[in-house]
Amino acid sequence: MVDRQKELARLIESIVGGEHVITEPSIEIDGCKPALLIKPGSCEEVARCLKACADANAAAIPAGSMTWLECGNPLRRADVVLSLERMSRVIEYSSADLTATVEAGMTLSEFNSITMRDGQWLPLDPPGASCASLGAIAACDASGAMRFGYGTSRDYVIGLKLAHADGSESKSGGRVVKNVAGYDMNKLYVGSYGTLAVITELTFKLRPLPEASATVLVRSKYRGPLFLFAKRLMASELRPVSVVLTNQLSPDTDAPPSGDNGLLIRFMESETAVKHQIDWVMRAVDGEINATELGEDESGSIWLRINEWHTLGRIALKVSMPLSAVATKFEEALQSPFGCVAAADIGTGIIRMAFDADDDLAIKIVHQLRNNVARVGGAVIIERAPVTVKQRADAWGDVGATAKLMQSIKAKFDPKAILNPGRFVAGI
Repeated sequence: MVDRQKELARLIESIVGGEHVITEPSIEIDGCKPALLIKPGSCEEVARCLKACADANAAAIPAGSMTWLECGNPLRRADVVLSLERMSRVIEYSSADLTATVEAGMTLSEFNSITMRDGQWLPLDPPGASCASLGAIAACDASGAMRFGYGTSRDYVIGLKLAHADGSESKSGGRVVKNVAGYDMNKLYVGSYGTLAVITELTFKLRPLPEASATVLVRSKYRGPLFLFAKRLMASELRPVSVVLTNQLSPDTDAPPSGDNGLLIRFMESETAVKHQIDWVMRAVDGEINATELGEDESGSIWLRINEWHTLGRIALKVSMPLSAVATKFEEALQSPFGCVAAADIGTGIIRMAFDADDDLAIKIVHQLRNNVARVGGAVIIERAPVTVKQRADAWGDVGATAKLMQSIKAKFDPKAILNPGRFVAGI
């Protein structure tokens, strides 16, 4: 085994250069300790490295900034971490067409700092947005509180370049917005958690940067009036990009949750449109609730705290359900004896929860929540938890007959199961 590892290391060094190969790195993923950390510098090098891993039957773990390596189910094995951090170049940027092609290792913040100079941006806010790479965001189809107004990465990816487990490369989509005839293969890879192929390049369609952004905080002693106000807001002509109710409002990410109820409403449009919508909110409040427009710094801090919800407890869950069930299920979650920090995205039907509990209690809570939300057609995903919890409570839950289809796709694209083995739904 040791000889095979040394041989693989030598082969990969010949591909990417010895300075880009680290043996026995100080990385542990789900209890697995990879023997190699490699950093290819091009799409071709990624493909050749994957071919070497496949020939050696070594499990390859695609990575960007390596901040979410333990999301999803525990890996069955992890031999090589394939970091794309060196691949952070802009391949082509057409501001006139609102499209850009970039390497997968570029971070979202780096990318937007470039496009914002031309008044354009990629309006995504996934957890860990400050350091998240574009490849990882697309692979996980990660999203945050702006999902209601702007959607997810799946809505913006129009083209991909991919490296496959057998060392081949392929492309899907293209570099113009209207280019898909037949199957849109982009949607197969976006959200597949790196289990089918490694995304090496992405082409995005962009949005014009809004002139103004503002957040209104609506508060009440009780959550009922806040849900009613949110329902009224959603039925109006207003166009918020985020509508989130939370039980913690402290803008200090190091402070404990405040326990206050608050409805956060964010608008991003022209200055005139934003002002009109804020005025509507201020006029609409009644005696049970009050509204305050937040300053830029306070708004940024609070949205950052909402964005980093998964850091506020040992266990982090994402609960999705029909919009009609959000108020009831949110209230049930907060009245549970284990206590939690929670944020309900009123526009998308997603509740994010974080809490501290030992393994047995955490597993019991997950099973109870799954049984509860299944009655309304909902689902519970474990976003962050110790490996001992995920081993006993599947991170994705039972997906029914869909599992067989997904397993057959995995077998077709990665027959040796070297890409993130075990990470995704049904252990694929």
